[in-house]
Formats: sequence, C-alpha cells, structure tokens
Amino acid sequence: MERATFSKYSWIDFAFSVIGVCTFLVDWGSDVWVATEFYCRGDIFWFGVLVGLMVLSSVVVQMFSWFWFQYDRKLPGFGSVQTGGGTVLFGDRVKLSCLFHVLQLGFLCRHISAIRQGFRVWWWKAEGSEYAVYLTHDLSMLRLIETFCESAPQLTLMIYVMLQTNKTRTVQCEFSLV
Repeated sequence: MERATFSKYSWIDFAFSVIGVCTFLVDWGSDVWVATEFYCRGDIFWFGVLVGLMVLSSVVVQMFSWFWFQYDRKLPGFGSVQTGGGTVLFGDRVKLSCLFHVLQLGFLCRHISAIRQGFRVWWWKAEGSEYAVYLTHDLSMLRLIETFCESAPQLTLMIYVMLQTNKTRTVQCEFSLV
C-alpha cells in the first residue's frame, strides 16, 4: 500500500494559518455588525434572515468539524509523537471537544490547534509536519463549506436588500467587501 505524501510545513503555511484565523474573526465581526445595524434600524425581517444564515452556516461547519474530529481520533498516531504529543487542542477529551462544538467554537479551536501545531513544526523544527499540513487542509475545507453556506447567501441577500430598498448603506458595502 502506497503512503500519501504531504508537502513540508513552511513559514508561509504558518503565516496563512494566522491570516486565516484573523479573516475568520473579521468575518464574524462584520456579520455581527451588519446584524446589529439591521436590528437597530428596525429591519427585523432582514435581521432574522441574516442571523438565520449565520446560525445555519455555523451549525453545518461545526457538524463537519465534529465529524472530522471523530474521524481524526481513529487515525493511527493521533495524539502521539507523530503529532507532537499533545499538540491537538483537545487530545482525547471528547466531552470538552463536544462542548466547544455545541457552543459553536469548535472551528475556532481547530484554527488554534493548527496554529499551535504549525508553530511547533516551523519554529521548533518538531516532528509532525504531515499532521500540520493535514490540519491546514481540514481548515481549508471547512472555510470552503462556510463560504458556500454563509458568505454566498449573505452576499446575495445584501444585493437583494439594496435593490429592494433602493438604498445602499455603508454597512452593506463594507459587508460585501469582507
């Protein structure tokens, strides 16, 4: 059986992991900002639609993250020297991981885990480069899922609201750019 080969984890991978968590937090902040603007202006319907898209997307991403975490636990070498021994944020603490996913924080914890593993591999030259790349690929897939579940429908919603009301607000333009 041929073993899959992964590229080595580099400083560029680490930088993109850090940028990825920053853009995730900016995206989350802009979502809250737009929802607050809709609510404060009395556009309760648009507020509800936007929050519904945010919640639906978050639940879908957290479910995929949870299922992949369960799959990762079954991989040979999970939590061993191969992964840096304890670099996985939750390790084998399934209940803690489940709690974070239920609280919609599993995806953010995955980012932190990937950055932690990446830093160990890149800066300290520790073992686990393949696992760091694996975590980065998981995050990329989760961001892609989030894009199709949240960002694309929200962009469509913003365009529809602008056309329906024949008004553009600063918050809508800022949101569309993020």
